[in-house]
Amino acid sequence: MLSIAEVLQRPLFKCASIVAGHNGIGRTIGWVHIVDIKNAGLYINRDDLILSTGLGLAGTNEKEREDYLQELIHHGVAGLCIELGDYFSQLPSDMLSVANRHDFPLIVFTERVRFVEITQDIHSLLVNSQLESLQNLAAFSQDLQRITLRATDVRPIVSALHRHTSHQVVYYSPSGESLSIPNSSLAEAKKTLTLYKEALTKDPLSSQQAGVLQLDMRRFILSQPIISLGQTVSYIGLVISGEKISESLLMSLDYAAKSVTNFLLRRMLLEEKRREGQDRFLRELLEGTVTDEEQAQEQIGPFFPTSGPFACIAGIATLHHTLLRYEGDSIEPNDDIILLVRSLLQKQSLQALLMLEGTKLYILCLFSRKYDTAFIKKRLQAFIVQFEQSLLHMFGGDTHITIGFGQVKTRIMEGKESFEEAEETLKINQTLSGRPFYEDLGIYQLVPRFNSKERMSSFITGHIGALLEYDRDYNAQLLETLRVYLKHMGSKQSTAQELFIHRQTLYHRLEKCRDLLGEDYLTQDKRLCIEAALLFHELLKKKQ
Repeated sequence: MLSIAEVLQRPLFKCASIVAGHNGIGRTIGWVHIVDIKNAGLYINRDDLILSTGLGLAGTNEKEREDYLQELIHHGVAGLCIELGDYFSQLPSDMLSVANRHDFPLIVFTERVRFVEITQDIHSLLVNSQLESLQNLAAFSQDLQRITLRATDVRPIVSALHRHTSHQVVYYSPSGESLSIPNSSLAEAKKTLTLYKEALTKDPLSSQQAGVLQLDMRRFILSQPIISLGQTVSYIGLVISGEKISESLLMSLDYAAKSVTNFLLRRMLLEEKRREGQDRFLRELLEGTVTDEEQAQEQIGPFFPTSGPFACIAGIATLHHTLLRYEGDSIEPNDDIILLVRSLLQKQSLQALLMLEGTKLYILCLFSRKYDTAFIKKRLQAFIVQFEQSLLHMFGGDTHITIGFGQVKTRIMEGKESFEEAEETLKINQTLSGRPFYEDLGIYQLVPRFNSKERMSSFITGHIGALLEYDRDYNAQLLETLRVYLKHMGSKQSTAQELFIHRQTLYHRLEKCRDLLGEDYLTQDKRLCIEAALLFHELLKKKQ
């Protein structure tokens, strides 16, 4: 854009001087017109620079001259140039006063000039400037296309807009990363983003259309929403300080907004393809059709930036909350949950294939074989804690989550077995919480082998049924006494202390246990079965 100040430096304006409205020399010029009539409203446009010999003002009074200037100002004219000589030897003070009051540039030529040469000169500058601007926009558009195809996030697009316009660029995403470029300081960036967010909240229309929003007393932001698939997903804006907004600036912002939209759509498509590939592989693994380890390693390779070979551990989680929608026994919205889990796993430096099938989330964590089981379990334990906290934050206190992990497998094709172990762990944890890892279940690993409550009850009755019956008839507390006695590895002193009973009472109870269970009840084989029966009995009680 060409300003009044720049025009005054042109050779054809060497005999010109600004006599009023000095504060308006930054006004931009859109075109030049020669107008020598008093009623010029029909022939002028905004940002026109008017050239006049003064003929239209000859013989006018103060009121008429003021009306003339007010009409030009009302139409947004950039400035007025009058040639002194035939009609004015100098401009009346009333004209200077009006021009100064409105910061309207009033320029006089003290010598005769050829207006046609001035118009040709300025029009040539304007056309060349416009052409240069279009060429810059075309180059910017091509640059954005290249950047968008290579980008992995929106930062390169935001940086390109800053380089092209030299304005601070702010990108605000309610559900993702927000940026401020250039970023003088973290505190300043946060402040600008907060002001942008507040300005968007105050103007409901800003979510659907471009506009200028006020950030503070001295700064504004030229804002444009990023709309993808009919939904406003983010916003991008150029920080300005009250200067006039050029068409080039508007188009640059629009180009950048379209590039961000294209990037988000491309990422969504790639993510969808990635998810389809993950779902397909996980289903094949669960069905047991993945039988070649080398092929399995190759199949999962494209999903991760690091190279294999990978080891794995499988997990299954179920989530329930009264506010979640369950459509056909599946959780909605599943995208948010998958994104949350992936993000939390990444914080623990874990990579995973994820699939939401019905109300179950299947997780196959993959990691380098150099990591030991203790390291992986520690990371997964931290993930579980963060997952539970995040769900509480998202959905409130009524959220219930159960999760189970199988054992670490050194081969991907063994992931099916790890998923089966995770399923068993999940079932146990629905009754006994706090044991998310299969290898920590201990004797409870045997529970799934008893595929019915009847078989488990039969096992319990066969080994400790006599104690249960005696306690039921006499409230003798033999079962609890035996449990604590076995817990303390046969230490009578520790058993009596925990039960708060006298030693003689303990001796009497243990004698009764021997009578009911047999003299050999503490031999290795019988003791193992009795301890298992005690655990299974406790499990059944909790299920009731």
